[in-house]
Amino acid sequence: MTTTGPRATWSRRLLTGAAALAVVCAFAATTALVAERNLASAASALLLALVAGAAAGTSAVSVSDARAPGMTRWIAVGVVFGAGTAALVLGGVGALLGVVVPDVAAETVVGVVALAVVLREAGVLRLPLPANPLRIPKDVPDDDEWGEARTGFAVATLMRGGAAARLTSGLPYLLAVALLLVVPFGMAFVVAAGYAVGTIAGTAARPAGRVLVPAAGVRLLLALVCAVAVGVSMTISIGAS
Repeated sequence: MTTTGPRATWSRRLLTGAAALAVVCAFAATTALVAERNLASAASALLLALVAGAAAGTSAVSVSDARAPGMTRWIAVGVVFGAGTAALVLGGVGALLGVVVPDVAAETVVGVVALAVVLREAGVLRLPLPANPLRIPKDVPDDDEWGEARTGFAVATLMRGGAAARLTSGLPYLLAVALLLVVPFGMAFVVAAGYAVGTIAGTAARPAGRVLVPAAGVRLLLALVCAVAVGVSMTISIGAS
């Protein structure tokens, strides 16, 4: 059952993080769109990639399940490794897709997905989210360093033990589509770094042992930050091409 006090505290923590990301996103987006030097645009693109990843990672762990693991050093290692692996796979496949998929089609698909995700986070649309078919078996121990690292890897790659994952945020899927279609291979690892930071920080700040759902406006703010960061990054790429 959701408790008012912890839920309010959790929402305030998320709101603080989301507001900080929004400020950084606004600064980077403004700089990217008005900068006349390539160096400033490139630096802003890197910052936007980090912001997009961090917003998605934070949103992915925003709903606190009583069975969700807390953050430890080895879980954090697993999160970083999982995010890097996802970037390698999605970025590699995306590099191949970039050869055959027209830029206009790729950008249109990412734009539609971004709009759908924002509307879903706002509660306007009710769209089911696909679950990662890969599972960590229930009998895999998680009471040692190696087990904790596997747990972190599962958190970063949306794998879960046993039953299908119940991921409430659509932002990781927006990132996945963007990595497949519009994000350059090298930039994929910057997005992954932001995602890992957001996941680790969000999990570390999350109250343990309770089922907590943050205020809807907080998740919507995270969705808008992520979508704007991805959209402006696409604009930079279009202008550079």
